Amino acid sequence: MASERRSVLERALRILASFQNSGGPLTLSEIGRRSGIPLTTTHRIVNELHEWGALERDHEGRYRIGLRLWEVAAHAPRSVGLQRTALPFMQDLYETTHRGVHLAVREGNEVIFVERFVTPDSASSGPRVGGRYPLHATAVGLVLLAHAPVEVQEEVLGGPLESYTPHTYSSSRELRHVLAEVRRSGYAVSDRQINPAFASIAAPIHDADREVVAALSLIIPHTEPYGPSLAYLVQVTTRGISRKLQKDPEPDV
Repeated sequence: MASERRSVLERALRILASFQNSGGPLTLSEIGRRSGIPLTTTHRIVNELHEWGALERDHEGRYRIGLRLWEVAAHAPRSVGLQRTALPFMQDLYETTHRGVHLAVREGNEVIFVERFVTPDSASSGPRVGGRYPLHATAVGLVLLAHAPVEVQEEVLGGPLESYTPHTYSSSRELRHVLAEVRRSGYAVSDRQINPAFASIAAPIHDADREVVAALSLIIPHTEPYGPSLAYLVQVTTRGISRKLQKDPEPDV
């Protein structure tokens, strides 16, 4: 009986996960295909999730993530306190540079974006809040990987490095050198590694225990010059967030 309950829960989680990077609402058939679950089972579980409020259905019968699920997720302590602290600093950086600003945390071998300010030219191209990328492919990911436990670094370095563009780091030897430079300089640069039109500069955010708990990046068109001056602005912003976290720590940040 316990294994049966776990099976149902695992399938429900797979259904919810099918909405990641979906780009919009999904039909029942699309949910079944993306989750790999038989259509009859998908229909039953989707109905239950819809009744609870985890999914919503539009007038065309397609499904999307519901507000009830968002309400529950909004209480996740690792992102709530961080977002609350970081938002004023992010807005200042955005208004100073008129460029996109992203805030992210590490979850396993991936980076999750938890907040962002976007410009009109980057709104459709950047990761959405809740979006994920491998650690090696973004500036925030490079920062978080550079300060991750050694076992996490070795797992990433020893595994396949997915390429999104010709500029994505695909050599473990090169990536190891990059991570050492990130620790030395205090910031990371990702030049067209995800999107060939943009580059990003990121720096770490430290909590009350001086541990790196997040990273913040500035997104700029790759045709614009970038260097120490922009890196300094990003570092000033992350230091301000870090000082605030250290002065008024949130539980489980």
